[in-house]
Formats: sequence, structure tokens, C-alpha cells
Amino acid sequence: MTDRGTDTVNRYWRGSTRVAAPSARPSRDPVPIGRAVEDVLPFLAAAAARTGTTVPDPRTPATTTCDRCGADAGWHRTVGGRWMLLDPGTWPTGTVPPGRRWRVAGDGTAVNIGGANPTDRCRISHFDVCPVNPPPSDSPLLLGLWRRNAERACPGPAAPAAH
Repeated sequence: MTDRGTDTVNRYWRGSTRVAAPSARPSRDPVPIGRAVEDVLPFLAAAAARTGTTVPDPRTPATTTCDRCGADAGWHRTVGGRWMLLDPGTWPTGTVPPGRRWRVAGDGTAVNIGGANPTDRCRISHFDVCPVNPPPSDSPLLLGLWRRNAERACPGPAAPAAH
């Protein structure tokens, strides 16, 4: 006969009956943000259906205009959880200096690809071409986009009308 206090592993006494030990806690390992968003979206959609609001798709940017110059751009969350204002369109990777190259992942997350060249095109931060900031000197493309935004923000005098 076994003693109550020395029962086998995974069993313990509760009163006068033996029961299995409670299961271990669920895994607390990190989950990729894309999977977490996919798991939460159905619940958000159901809540939105109940309240009559819409749930934005995380893969599409929150489009806006720059408060400082009025140029069109889109907000994307970065891997670190911050928000980055990216200019619309893509540019040849070779024309954008390393460290200023951005890609938007499938889940809408903006990723700085540094000097990598995973594809032939990349995005750029609006902060690099906003005319309120000093003009970029390390890329003719960025300087051209900076000038384009400067002309839109502060248009020059109108050309004289032809007679």
C-alpha cells in the first residue's frame, strides 16, 4: 500500500480521490506580429460589425498629407512599433542610399533594409524628402524628390500668359 504523500508523478491527492495534475500553462513564446494580427482580426471585425464601425486593413497604410509640406504619404508601423511616414511609390534600390531603403512587408510593417538589395525596388521615408528638412546631399533621386516637394509646398510665380 502506498502512502498518500508519496504518490507517483503527475498525480496528487485531492481529498480521498486521485486526480491528474493540472496541465501546464500554455506556451508564452514570442509570436510573429503577422500571426498575431491574423489571429486578432476576426475578433476586431466581429466587434466592428456589432458597433457599425470598420476595421482598417493593417496591410494598407493610413494615407495622409504631411503636416509640414502638404505632400501625400502613408503611415506604416515599423518592426520596433514606431510609425514611419513613407512616400508613395517605389524607386530603384541602386538610386537610394543604404540605410534609407524601406520595404513594406506583407502585414504592412515597414522594414528598413539598410544596405540589402532583396529586390530591385524600395520605398523611401518622407522625412528624407520633406522640404522642411535640409536637402539631401547623398542621392540625386532624393534631392530631386525633395525639390519636387519644395515646389509643391511653395510654388514659384506663375508663368506669364502667352498673348
